[in-house]
Amino acid sequence: MQDGQLREGDVLARRYILRRPVGAGGMSVVWRAWDNTLERTVAVKVLDGPVGTDGGQRERIRREARAAARIEHPNAIGVYDYGETVTPHGRIAAYVVMQLLDGVSLAGRLAEGPLPWQDAVAVAATVADVLHAAHRRGVVHRDVTPENVMLTTDGVKLLDFGIAADVGQRDTLTFGTPPYVAPERLVGAPASGSTDVYALGVLLFEMLTGAPPVRAATWDELERAIAADHRPALAVPGVPPAVAAICLRCLAADPTERPTAAEVAAVLESATERGRRRWVPVLAVILAATVLAGLGYLWRGTVRDDNAAPVPTVSIVVSIPPAVTVQPSPGATPSPTRGRTTSPAATTGAPSPSPSASPARLTPQQAGRAVLAVVDRRFAAGEIRTDVVDDIRNQVNNIMAQPPDAARRVEMLRKQLIDRERERSISAGAYDEIDAAVVVLGASLA
Repeated sequence: MQDGQLREGDVLARRYILRRPVGAGGMSVVWRAWDNTLERTVAVKVLDGPVGTDGGQRERIRREARAAARIEHPNAIGVYDYGETVTPHGRIAAYVVMQLLDGVSLAGRLAEGPLPWQDAVAVAATVADVLHAAHRRGVVHRDVTPENVMLTTDGVKLLDFGIAADVGQRDTLTFGTPPYVAPERLVGAPASGSTDVYALGVLLFEMLTGAPPVRAATWDELERAIAADHRPALAVPGVPPAVAAICLRCLAADPTERPTAAEVAAVLESATERGRRRWVPVLAVILAATVLAGLGYLWRGTVRDDNAAPVPTVSIVVSIPPAVTVQPSPGATPSPTRGRTTSPAATTGAPSPSPSASPARLTPQQAGRAVLAVVDRRFAAGEIRTDVVDDIRNQVNNIMAQPPDAARRVEMLRKQLIDRERERSISAGAYDEIDAAVVVLGASLA
């Protein structure tokens, strides 16, 4: 917000220290912040500026917090707190404190093109399950779009309940993003779960084909498209008939002909292998974990808050595919010498990878997430200093973007890890495991 007065370092409610803005909309700014009471990093969405003093807008953000807090589902964004306070600059600001997520939006992923159908189905199944949980509590999201679906190493997350409504609620204005708005909402129909199911169908259609079934940038364009009654075709090679059928049922013009969110989740889940309901970022972590297991390590995912004490482990039960072995490329170099030559397998006593195993190559994003998973776990165990964690994460994220000098950055990171271990800001065991994962990251760039 251009006229917002909050600045880095400002403190809200004598508790939340604002670090840097990470997003902005027409009515709010989202800050990365430090919760000084619970000692964890959070996201704080603040109405900052003249609109923040408007009682109607404060009520809106309060409704958003209440709606999200009512939904009990691990894939709905967590809401921790809501409040209104006077800022250090004398303005009234309403704020909602939420879980801070690391990942990319589905919109960002779709900019690269359609998803493989298995991944599209996994994402849609998870979103459908979250919507089912919301509808059970009488909440209609009303803004299910790619921008509001986050793909993280902790799973698919549904965000932004900013225009959520209670079932049966009527509005004089139409809110939302035109291509994802159900036809009945244009004529003032009350909020219902079927409107979310329509948006879910659009989301699945777009993930499978690369574009929504109706391309409309304005409400007028949407009305013309609906009047034309164009029935989209869904012909994507390999997509099971049940998936195509449920997607088109979601897009039915008559809301009574659409399935429930629970039915969509059940159909899509059954269409995936062993009921898999996680998108590729999570699969990448699992796959990279098996790589590290092949190198002799046992991996378990943890969640870390910046500059915070260790937090409880979050367990996600998944079906782990057979382990694959990734061999470093011929150009990959061994760990820079630092006076020890113990191999990871020798350290843990785990068997060495079978020489007959088929090599597989990770993408830089998959290998990078594997490094971050190891860093997070070792940090939670108290083996890495906080500032070192932040430095490693920044470097790995930069490498994952594959700049022209990515290979050089990998070698610089490995040398810095040696220095960190020597100065005892990282344990010897953590060094060994992280360096092994960085070697795999370097190999993925070749």
